[in-house]
Amino acid sequence: MFSVRALSMRKIILSLLLVTCILSVWALIIWFGGESPVKGFLYILDGSLGNHYQLLSTLNKMVPLILAAAAVAVPAWTGMWNIGGEGQLLLGAFGAVLIGFSVDFGVGLVNIVVALIVSAAFGMAWAAWPAVFKIKLRMDEVVTTLMGNYIAAQLIAYLINKPFRDPRSPLAQTPYVKSSYVIPYLFEGSQFSATFFVAVSVIIILFVFRRRLLTGYEFEMTGSNAVFAELSGIRVTKMKLLSMLIGGALAGLAGGLLVLGMTQRVMQSFSPGYGFTGLLICLLAFNEPLLILGIAFLFSVLQTGSVNLQLFTSVPAEISGVLQAIMVLFVAAFKTFMVGRRDG
Repeated sequence: MFSVRALSMRKIILSLLLVTCILSVWALIIWFGGESPVKGFLYILDGSLGNHYQLLSTLNKMVPLILAAAAVAVPAWTGMWNIGGEGQLLLGAFGAVLIGFSVDFGVGLVNIVVALIVSAAFGMAWAAWPAVFKIKLRMDEVVTTLMGNYIAAQLIAYLINKPFRDPRSPLAQTPYVKSSYVIPYLFEGSQFSATFFVAVSVIIILFVFRRRLLTGYEFEMTGSNAVFAELSGIRVTKMKLLSMLIGGALAGLAGGLLVLGMTQRVMQSFSPGYGFTGLLICLLAFNEPLLILGIAFLFSVLQTGSVNLQLFTSVPAEISGVLQAIMVLFVAAFKTFMVGRRDG
């Protein structure tokens, strides 16, 4: 009992040390930018949480980050790496737009549900071929999913510039979805909609799936020791394929929610890198669904608040990317240290 308590206390101390180191380096970065670290942090917090409109904007930015991170986490449970969330998100967004401007089922809720199903299916399809290549041909899924992002980006660029370009727009973009496909905003003056609650619900479902359902246990066993799982009667190949399909569907769903809840179309540079940011969030959250919510919130605060930091100081908004990179560096070092201590 004493050793368990000592171990827990050591983890708490190390975690507090980690947070202290991250905040200290963040303060130094802002100070090197010529501003007071205290004022810098206050500007970030004020710009992201200062009033209910800024809070809603911060929560709204979490939606694609949450689902993009979940798209990495689920395959990771089985030992698979889905680095293709960016491409799956783009194709999912295009799928939602394609159905959104071409078909009308007459009922708004039906339209939205069908569009989201199509977006998930497009993302799932883009995750399927790297999974099959990994299982059947032993091709590294990190390489195939990563390269798949660039293929998807170029494919989307062609589609919105040529066959599906809106003829009324001087910009490269698809037509807008029909009004019956748009997820309405819940508060006037903000783009906050039910998409946030959809993303949170997905995380809760994944938490229950992992902790309470047999398939979730089989995912964990497959990722922990595939050979032992196979000997125990678990169909390892099926679990790996299923996890990648779920991951692709989640990334595609993120694209669909972005379209129906915010942009209402797909345009050039539709995603500023949600898939790659989701990968970082997943790594920082140790593939844990509930931790993904917290890390996504922190990333969203940095992204939203950095704009306010730029407005009132000489520090550019790009500082949010530097702060995120610092956090990733320290967490990676922390994990390496913990593994080294355990092995020793």
